Amino acid sequence: MPSSPPVESIAACADTIGARTAGHLDHLWRLIMPSQGGVADADWFRLISGEPHPLGNVAILAWDDHDEAAIAAVTPLLSIPQPSAAICLHGASEHLAGVLAARGFQPHGAMPAMAVDIHDVATTSLPHGDTFERIATPAAFGEWTDVLATGYDLPRGLSRMLSPEALGADPADDAAIQFFAIRRDGRLVATSMMFLDDGLAGLYCVTTLQDARGQGLGAHVTAEPLRRARTLGYRVGVLQSSDAGHPVYRRLGFQDVGAVPLFIRMPGS
Repeated sequence: MPSSPPVESIAACADTIGARTAGHLDHLWRLIMPSQGGVADADWFRLISGEPHPLGNVAILAWDDHDEAAIAAVTPLLSIPQPSAAICLHGASEHLAGVLAARGFQPHGAMPAMAVDIHDVATTSLPHGDTFERIATPAAFGEWTDVLATGYDLPRGLSRMLSPEALGADPADDAAIQFFAIRRDGRLVATSMMFLDDGLAGLYCVTTLQDARGQGLGAHVTAEPLRRARTLGYRVGVLQSSDAGHPVYRRLGFQDVGAVPLFIRMPGS
């Protein structure tokens, strides 16, 4: 179990919850990606996977006013033929945006950083016959990867880097990384990952296959891991939302606590 004591509530860390929610993503990548080609520096983290997706070739920047660090982080991305991205954990000043633009990275919106007091998470349920399960045995590892790739429209190679296929699955109740899914008629149709770190329960890789959307599965595969985290003493859940997921998370009780700017560079820029 992670060593940081659980954060008691959003209110208890109101001054830092936005930064901690954004930083949670950085902590995850620093944990799972070094063995898969990631390179870590005190001021940035960089992954070049060669996968044809911006998030497979990404620089995560810890500061909005450190030119040298930003340039060092993104420069190796300029010579690859795949799309790449820069994620600015603590905002992007006009000056930083200019530094990135000069290297072909264009603004691509911002991911809402969201948090919830777990005791306030809305009640969720599954359609009759669907089951929620923790992924802990190799038989389901590949299928979990396939659902993430299909639901998120990601290259399978990138999805695998985020999956139990690549990371394994510690079955302990208090494992730092845990994988979950919803099964319908014998097949997986929704996924999520929970990462326990910095006193927070973070949700990642939340997706539902197209033919199972609009039935509450995304909400349940988000909420149920948080309820399990609460039994371990965790009190606050966090995530970085997509545009499509934002209204779902708001209905669950999440609130916006910040935003994480994203910049994309396409080949030839």
